[in-house]
Amino acid sequence: MYRWDGGFIMVEPENFDKAVQWYEEMLGWKCLDKVTSWVGRKAFMKLPRSGVVTIKSFEGEYDHFYPAKAEGNVKLGFATYNLDETLRYLEDKNVKFTEIKALPNGQRFCDIFAYENTKLTIAEESRGEDKTEYPPSGIVGFGTVNTIIYVTNPELSAEWYKKHLGFDIVEVDEEKGYAHLRTEDAYDRNVLDQCFWDNIWLLKTNEVVEKPNDNKARTYYDIRPEVFFKEYNKLIKNGVKPSEIAGDPINGWGGFHIYDPDHNRINVWSYTAN
Repeated sequence: MYRWDGGFIMVEPENFDKAVQWYEEMLGWKCLDKVTSWVGRKAFMKLPRSGVVTIKSFEGEYDHFYPAKAEGNVKLGFATYNLDETLRYLEDKNVKFTEIKALPNGQRFCDIFAYENTKLTIAEESRGEDKTEYPPSGIVGFGTVNTIIYVTNPELSAEWYKKHLGFDIVEVDEEKGYAHLRTEDAYDRNVLDQCFWDNIWLLKTNEVVEKPNDNKARTYYDIRPEVFFKEYNKLIKNGVKPSEIAGDPINGWGGFHIYDPDHNRINVWSYTAN
């Protein structure tokens, strides 16, 4: 099983430090560390409630890190407890956003245009018993909507993701045009040795994006170093063509990407545990 593991927010190399500052000041995220590795610069951003997202520069010798001209249809999701308050705060800061839509389960979501017009998807969820005081942006971290992917046929796409990535199919509704999938959370499995399910929504669209395409906010799925090459070769055997491998998944960090039947780019990484 490929497990959901957060992602990268890609930025232009010359704007790397400015991007880190923007996310700190505008959204209230905290930079834990900046590193320079053989796959370029990274900044590890602690999200207010839980989780870490990595700001990564477009640099390095690998095609996997090149920016694409066409914007893709895969969305990396973040959570807010009050979408209206978050959007009012961002509007006061001159941050633009799209219209609010609703997922099949009723959760409201939209995209905001962050630094360098990077689209971040924000979904509203219940606060429950959480009484913690968060930064005024209200974007608290990763949440119950981990990934949204737009496809032409949710039923066929659900089977594709089940076959090639091992996702569970929770529900498919052809009439309403969606499929609800789930996969394990990588952190909970790899670090805590526990099972926690992350949600993926496939939503029907007629607007297919031809490859190569990608988003600056990239969703990544994790496979462990000991099965990395086995899974990579299995994809090839099953007729899915992965990109070249960027980095070194056995001794550090490695990644690649594939495309689903609607040319949606799916990113995969693997790294050694500290």
